[in-house]
Amino acid sequence: MNIALIVFQGPSASGKTTLQAALELPRIVTWTSRAPRSGEVDGVDYHFTSRSTLETMMQEGKMLETSEYRGHLYGTSRSSIEETASGNEVRSIVLDANGAQVARNLLGNRALTVGVSASRAECEQRLRDRGSDEQQIRTRLAGYDEEIAALAECDLIIRSGEGALERASEIVRALHSMV
Repeated sequence: MNIALIVFQGPSASGKTTLQAALELPRIVTWTSRAPRSGEVDGVDYHFTSRSTLETMMQEGKMLETSEYRGHLYGTSRSSIEETASGNEVRSIVLDANGAQVARNLLGNRALTVGVSASRAECEQRLRDRGSDEQQIRTRLAGYDEEIAALAECDLIIRSGEGALERASEIVRALHSMV
């Protein structure tokens, strides 16, 4: 395989970031205008910045893709994908369906898209376990159906719900040896 980038996509709380971590590959750090959650570190979890800074980066063509998700901007810098395309190291990233499509368009077969699926109930429980309130849960799961439908475009779909997160992690670890 000549994979340069593994892209994880799926609904909020489906297990994308957990599976990305299980892959144990360097990851591309994306940008957001939201404030860090408890325990998140700037430059490690996201590049946290202001909305106006991200909008300027967009206008200057420095962002490959951006999307607004629940009132905050998220995006991937053009330079991070270009570095991945020209490098010898396989990297990973978590993107929404639109971002995954852009990565596929840019990298072609060098991008492997992995869809992560879990039931709405499982995602809701995971959000509760994280301490999300009812409004946050409704907001984070508002696009659930669209995000599940978009998994049809993925190269591989892994079920991580209904107690299958550990099994999904095993599958992802096996994937590591292939790239």
